[in-house]
Amino acid sequence: MIRAASLLVLPCVLAPLTTGAQSLAERLAAAGDGPVVFQFASRPEICGDGERSVRIGSHSYMGDMRSIQQPCVHGPVQVRLTVRSGGVERVESWVGPPRAREGRALGEVGAGEASRYLLALATRATGTVATKAVAPAVFADSVVVWPSLLTIARDSSPDRRGARTDAAFWLSRFASAAIGGHPTSLDDDDDDRSERDDVKVQAVFALSQLPNREGIPSLLEVARSNATLAVRRSALFWLGQSGDPRALALFEALLRG
Repeated sequence: MIRAASLLVLPCVLAPLTTGAQSLAERLAAAGDGPVVFQFASRPEICGDGERSVRIGSHSYMGDMRSIQQPCVHGPVQVRLTVRSGGVERVESWVGPPRAREGRALGEVGAGEASRYLLALATRATGTVATKAVAPAVFADSVVVWPSLLTIARDSSPDRRGARTDAAFWLSRFASAAIGGHPTSLDDDDDDRSERDDVKVQAVFALSQLPNREGIPSLLEVARSNATLAVRRSALFWLGQSGDPRALALFEALLRG
């Protein structure tokens, strides 16, 4: 059973309030039960159709692949939280041109505060609430999120598997961008496609499919030292899918530089 996440104000997580201002958590608590909608600036490397798809950089897509042909617009992240009895029971998010959505509108909020709120939710909630809070937190503009993602990815609680998996995926993306010299970006699409070694990329995939995590040591070595950037990034991607703590240690090392 998915438990609703409490809407408690967390001063240690949220940014300090300006005099007389309400935090996002306080505004959500004051909104009462039902859907509440807010939006915030997205990373420059992200665009979407405002409904079903998100593109990162030039080649990476998320969501409904049938909507790829729709215009990809750089726009804000819209989030709708459904609140019940003081807790969040559903999280939805979109990127691109803002749309009118059912729910009480809070308008534009700061990207940093929104990301910190969502990461706090992803850290303390369970089930799909925790899982769905991760991506919009990552999409927020100019926010360093990987330390919080590490905390989520290392949480072994059985009812937080989805959040743990999503956090590891985004960590692999940040690590992949970092080895190309862009540690604060999600865009790892700057490979020289003419130098891409597809045979080695296929070999990396084969290592990822070995049973009992037998391929992890080799994947770690490839990710650390292979001469071809695309091959290293392929290894990082599959390490992000592995759920292995050694992969998280490598991501942290790469992101700390």
